[in-house]
Amino acid sequence: MSSSTSWDNARKHARALETALEAKLSAYSKAAVAVARTSATPGSSSAVEEGEGDHELLEEQVEELLNKLDQAVDELFNLINSPSQPPSSAMQHAAQRHRDNLEDYRRDFMRTKSNVRQALQRVNLLGSVRKDIDNYRSAQMSQTDALLADRGRIDSSHRMMDDTLNQAYATREDFAQQRSMLASIESRMGGVLSQMPVINSLINMIRSRRRRDAIILGCVAGVCMLLLLYYLF
Repeated sequence: MSSSTSWDNARKHARALETALEAKLSAYSKAAVAVARTSATPGSSSAVEEGEGDHELLEEQVEELLNKLDQAVDELFNLINSPSQPPSSAMQHAAQRHRDNLEDYRRDFMRTKSNVRQALQRVNLLGSVRKDIDNYRSAQMSQTDALLADRGRIDSSHRMMDDTLNQAYATREDFAQQRSMLASIESRMGGVLSQMPVINSLINMIRSRRRRDAIILGCVAGVCMLLLLYYLF
């Protein structure tokens, strides 16, 4: 293969790599703009995480194409510096232009990559702050719920105490009514007995007769017990 043919093939390869790089860089720039736009939207961390794999894949593809173009440019300069290749200013100018294009592509890629990294850091920072706020709110809600629960228990205890006191007051009133009723009955009975002395004496006679009958029964029972013991022994 002649040196001119090698040169033409190397240039075609470099141009093809540049075309592929331009397409990938354009897609990567669009992905970076999408990441930056979603990072500025509240609550967009999940959307950034979903699209994170796309721009990472594009980064890998662009880096791979940059390395291949770097090798292709080195091959062009090697062909220029080859002893079999006569020096040509046009070839040197073409190779230098490819190298300049490579540097431009690399610079654009690094700038876009830096923008993506800053957007992701901003999303992570906002997500961390939002998470801290949510945790703080959750803690405040938990404390509020605990205070409300304690307040409910205290109110329940107060209601139980009020019910118990009301029952005690009602019971005391019932006792007072019963005591007044018994006192009234006793006073009435006393009045009746004072007005009817015959009944009072009759009651006393009945009581004394009961005591006498009890004594007689006790004596009879004692005599029977003694007689029983006498016959047994």
